[in-house]
Amino acid sequence: MTLDVAFNPSPSAPPIDERCASPSASSATNIRIPTNVEEVSTDWLNAALAPYLDGHAVVQSHAEPFSDPGQTADVVDVRLSFDSDACPLPTRMIAKLAASDPETRDMCRIFKHYEREAGFYKSFESDGLPLVKCFHADHDPATMDMVILMEHLAPSYSPGYAISVDQIRLAVREVALLHARWWNDDSLKRQPALVQLDDEDHWLNVMEGGLKSCETVRRILGDDCEISIAAMEAFSANFNAALAHVQARPFALQHCDYHAKQLFFPKDGEGRFAIIDWQFSVAGPAAWDIARLVNLGLDSATRSEVEDGLIAEYLDLLAANGVEDYGRENFMTDYKFGVFLTQLINFIAVSETDKALLERECAECGLDWKEVWLMRGERMIRELDVPGFLRSL
Repeated sequence: MTLDVAFNPSPSAPPIDERCASPSASSATNIRIPTNVEEVSTDWLNAALAPYLDGHAVVQSHAEPFSDPGQTADVVDVRLSFDSDACPLPTRMIAKLAASDPETRDMCRIFKHYEREAGFYKSFESDGLPLVKCFHADHDPATMDMVILMEHLAPSYSPGYAISVDQIRLAVREVALLHARWWNDDSLKRQPALVQLDDEDHWLNVMEGGLKSCETVRRILGDDCEISIAAMEAFSANFNAALAHVQARPFALQHCDYHAKQLFFPKDGEGRFAIIDWQFSVAGPAAWDIARLVNLGLDSATRSEVEDGLIAEYLDLLAANGVEDYGRENFMTDYKFGVFLTQLINFIAVSETDKALLERECAECGLDWKEVWLMRGERMIRELDVPGFLRSL
């Protein structure tokens, strides 16, 4: 998938309620939600794309599973032919469907991933954001079926776990601009598609999911992640104070799963930067995005060399784009919690999704999945004494 718009933040951008007034994706409830690749048919595409066809029609289509499987959804590669070259729509799209795997689907039900992502694309337009263009989004809470039909992002590409330091730097710059644009914007707190920091049920589910996953992690790694598990236990023991702490922090629109498999980059000078998979987006401390990017994107040795520079560049960009009184000390307060949260997300992913997929994707990059998904975060948590930080709140 890729993005269709360049992000040009403006300090005078209109309030978010105005910017999101016209949904970017149709949401007609009388269009059935496909549950498998076969149901992404020509007839269905004509119905879903009706608001965008401009009097034209899809005359032929071919849908097949995408070459890179999704971790929380089934991804379909769709090729379309129209009755005229004058049709304004692209001839290749991506359909994202609710996962056929029952365990993955149940995890997404608990954390409302499908509901939130479909709602996000209905609420946020791609104009002025590094988002993929979405043509149709729908979710049925009764069946947990979900569909998001969006443009294909080629020639932009996702480097996955083979992301380079230069790409990390670009991702830091892009997300700094995104954060600055919505820094402490109260209208974010009125967006139901975003996870809110005062949603106690959500954060209790997150806490319980993290604690439950500790058993799985111990089976995999023995006692190699005990500092991370100590952080989970400290969070649980100090849950109310921890939640009150983050609710009092500066906030922005943040992705909250901001790592290389969610990012698309230009290829050979063509394409654009894009962020996908907005199913866990939060109106919360922006440093959490940097923590997740660094956690899954950099091996520990490289991180020790470039981390301080990345943080300094991020803070400089915030200040240059109107964010005041947010220096390194404030950042590190939020970063420590973000380092904990990204490890908690990793624990849940390892416990509740297909570990074989993680292993295969990391192996294709010459990496050990346990190192990427567990041990990098363990070292960050140890270096920052995150258990002590959480106990002190």
